[in-house]
Amino acid sequence: MKYSVQRSPRLRQPSRTEATDIPHIDEPAAPTFNANMQLSYLESVVKEWKTQRTADKEQDERATPNAPKNNVAPKPSWIAPAANLRLSTIVKSALAIAVALLLGWTPAQRLLATTSAEAVVNARVITLRAPIEGDVTMAAAATDIGSTFRSNEEILTIRNPRADYSHLDSLRRERDQLGTTIAALDAKSRLLTANLTELTDQQENFRVGRIAQLEQRVREIDADIAANEAQHDMAVVALTRANALRKTDAVSQAFLDKALQDERVSKNTIQSLVERRKGTMVELDAAKKGIFIGDSYNDTPQSAQRKMEVALELADVRARLQGSKTELPVLLARIDAETRRNEELSSAVIRSTVNGRVWEILTAPGEHVNAGQDLMRLLDCGSAMVTASVSETAYQKLRIGQSATFRPRDGGKELRGRIVGLNGLAAVSSNSAIQQSVLSREPYHVTLDFPGLSEGADCQIGRSGLVQFDTSSLAASAVAK
Repeated sequence: MKYSVQRSPRLRQPSRTEATDIPHIDEPAAPTFNANMQLSYLESVVKEWKTQRTADKEQDERATPNAPKNNVAPKPSWIAPAANLRLSTIVKSALAIAVALLLGWTPAQRLLATTSAEAVVNARVITLRAPIEGDVTMAAAATDIGSTFRSNEEILTIRNPRADYSHLDSLRRERDQLGTTIAALDAKSRLLTANLTELTDQQENFRVGRIAQLEQRVREIDADIAANEAQHDMAVVALTRANALRKTDAVSQAFLDKALQDERVSKNTIQSLVERRKGTMVELDAAKKGIFIGDSYNDTPQSAQRKMEVALELADVRARLQGSKTELPVLLARIDAETRRNEELSSAVIRSTVNGRVWEILTAPGEHVNAGQDLMRLLDCGSAMVTASVSETAYQKLRIGQSATFRPRDGGKELRGRIVGLNGLAAVSSNSAIQQSVLSREPYHVTLDFPGLSEGADCQIGRSGLVQFDTSSLAASAVAK
């Protein structure tokens, strides 16, 4: 006997037009049950139920064989099929409702939750530019798109064989000239020092000799004074005798005048020698003090004058030598700075600034590049994030710092993170590998940070999934605090 089966409206498959109106859920699709499969499934269930019911009834009859059979009037023949049909309809309806609840609860729960329409793993892109002009050389010949690099690892080198070294060469020539000047001044200083020593000895010898000469002249004057004093005494005696003889007219007046003249001459001679001795003593005292007085020269002898000239020249040489020696370290520092600057302008090592992999190569080994030209783009795996698009209704429920869960489409483990950016309708341009404008399934855009994405070496860029936002009152209050 055939039974009619009522199809549950909850198991109706959506039409193509209705399917486009249902928000996209990035989840594994549930098994699809059509009408024939549902009917077959329900018939098999009813058949098993009827078989079990018949077996139970036979078991009851075997258990009570002596029970009277005529106590109950037999039912009409048309009643049993109707009751069985009504019972079968109820059972089938109940089973259909159960299957509908089983297959539709999970999608319905997903539809009721605040989720994203689409979400992809994203990361920043670092652009490496040429700091100088020159030719490109790769550090590793196998460098290609996808090659991984650690932070501060050398990627490529730029060398400029036509760098300008004119200023550095000029500084080096100036250094050489300064070195020659220092050597010449040092030699001249040594020579003048030796000459000054000789002149000092010569001046001292002259002073000692001049003192001895003046002392000898003083002794000579003293001897002359003594001799003239003796002559003066004889002249006084002769004058006394002449005066006595003149009184007796024993001598003439001329003899007396001659005796008087001799006495006066001897006296004046002694006075002259005494004054000369005083002058000589003045010269002697000055010579002992290093001052030389004489008629043939000024206050200093030639050796002393030459000594003064050499001393002045030596002081000038020493001052110039000290200035040159002070200037030399400054010049060497300038040369070192210019050398470093030329090295930076002639050769530059480009290193990775992040842990990541090559996203795009914009140059090739041996190519000549200009300063500021883009060379390579690196994917910063340490800045991995998730970019999602959501509907306006979902967007209005979101806040910065709100927690969320990212479920990869490939079945990986769920990651927990938080919202770090709400861009709304604006598809903000950035240095991200995947621009927000690519996510066009919903107009509102959200940026989320999931720490678990940057733990591994693989950036997982471009992998899609589903983001479910925690919009509970507890989470909202935590974000507000």
